[in-house]
Amino acid sequence: RRRCTSLLPCRLHERLSSVCVGARKHCNPGSVVCIRAVSALRSSSQCSLYIRHTLFHTIRYDYFSYYSLSRGSIQKGEDTMKLLVSAFLALALNAAIMATATSEGSTIISHENCDANALPAEKTNISTLDNGKFYKICPGSHHLSDGKTFATLGQPRCGDGSNFAFYATRPEQTQKEDKILIEFSGGGACWDMGTCAMQSFMLKMPPFDFVLGMSCSDLGKIADASSGWDILCARTVGQIDFTEYNTVVVPYCTQDVHLGDAEAQYTGLNVRHVGAHNTHRTLQWVFDNFENPAHIVLTGCSAGGTPLSVVYHMINEHYKAKGHDVEVEVIADSPVYLTPPNFMENNFHNWNHETVMKSIGFDFDTHKEDMHYATAVLDYVLDKSDDNDGFGLFTHNVDGVSLLYYKTMGGEGDTEEWWSEMNTSWSQLKNRHDNFDVFISDASGHCSSGLYIPNQQPDFEKWVSNIIEQTSLTSVQQDTVVTNTSVTITAETNPTSATDSTSATKPDSEPLGSPVALPMSNDEIPSMESQNNVPSTATSKTPARHTLIATIMLFFHLVSSLFG
Repeated sequence: RRRCTSLLPCRLHERLSSVCVGARKHCNPGSVVCIRAVSALRSSSQCSLYIRHTLFHTIRYDYFSYYSLSRGSIQKGEDTMKLLVSAFLALALNAAIMATATSEGSTIISHENCDANALPAEKTNISTLDNGKFYKICPGSHHLSDGKTFATLGQPRCGDGSNFAFYATRPEQTQKEDKILIEFSGGGACWDMGTCAMQSFMLKMPPFDFVLGMSCSDLGKIADASSGWDILCARTVGQIDFTEYNTVVVPYCTQDVHLGDAEAQYTGLNVRHVGAHNTHRTLQWVFDNFENPAHIVLTGCSAGGTPLSVVYHMINEHYKAKGHDVEVEVIADSPVYLTPPNFMENNFHNWNHETVMKSIGFDFDTHKEDMHYATAVLDYVLDKSDDNDGFGLFTHNVDGVSLLYYKTMGGEGDTEEWWSEMNTSWSQLKNRHDNFDVFISDASGHCSSGLYIPNQQPDFEKWVSNIIEQTSLTSVQQDTVVTNTSVTITAETNPTSATDSTSATKPDSEPLGSPVALPMSNDEIPSMESQNNVPSTATSKTPARHTLIATIMLFFHLVSSLFG
């Protein structure tokens, strides 16, 4: 009792506290409860030295007590067994605690930066959640055993330092096997004082709490009664019935396309570009709760579609290391693609993608200033992907949002040159990789949540099925990666009509406007894109060609996006 009670003053998580409280009735040196307590220290090694001293010397005291009690009758089998067991446990327990104290993987988890209505991710098992209800789940902050240094990618936050959380729901009907849908939200990007000040409202958690307690079918009905957005877990797309999937929605509030690891200090404004922290800790919850899922689908709009190749690699490598062959599909909706040299040379480092990219083995140093960085990343991931995992990319041949950001980043050339560069890259990837394909809508538009716009296109569902089944597309290919579906779309991206086309048409006019504000996506505005185990500090450079005109264009674009 004295030994277990002595653990309570330490800053251990509730699991250890409850173990020791429950041990008060029968806490002897060899009890299973005390051994469980020591095992629990693997995630709370801050007090390991103190505990080592307390436990070891107490057990040693018990050992000599046993010896004193038994020395008059040492021949008795019962007392001899007690003596031997106590000695063995003292040595084994000491070794276990020593190993805990030096374990590099041992972290101290705090949930102080979690909203009151959020469940702590590290303490929440998917099996304890009700079917058909969305929950808000908050990953904790992870410190190393010294209690001061953050673990790698251990500070999930929003860009303004406020709390981050993701949303998860189980399917409404219990399924025989685990299938997972993960959707990354979009919502712009910023990389210097001008863009981050303009988009400061995008550096905090989006107002998604309205989904709490609701089911996918509830949200599907709301989407049906409105327009401009959708929720995939209420739909069937092609041959995929997403109502059977566990759904995870990853909000976006770091303006770094979900992959940053930096605390940027712009003039008068500090921004936490820590999207990689949020992504990593969300995926860790998925890994902890789904040991061997049958199928995973990744999707996302704009800035939410951009990191999907990297996310795929992280998921694929995790399950392969566990000996599981998990099929993973990627359907990226209008991801950011071209990143002009001006941005790559002057601003890209402000996000510090280096941490996560080097963690997956990508040659970041070679490509970090390359305009075709996105192509190099996708090519790397596809090289290492499983042949039965499909990668699909949906886009428009006139995307005013992407083009606007490309120019704001310092890109030059007209619309046709921009389109030609992207199309060439995609064609090269398709020629190299049989499991990669692109669906190009012959129209002007961008994206929304839940594959809302793609699902309006004729043949899109068939294309998705082909991506998953790895069969050849039947459409005619001419000048582009795949045949287009010609569709007239308004500035709000609401489809009004559609006809078949046999080839893509290169745009000959300036693009139209962007989507209106959507309740289930942060993508009201355009999307773009440590050695010390803490986010790196980035100082913004002034882009050589970041013009006042581009900034004014961006401002009016944001206003039109928000107010229609």
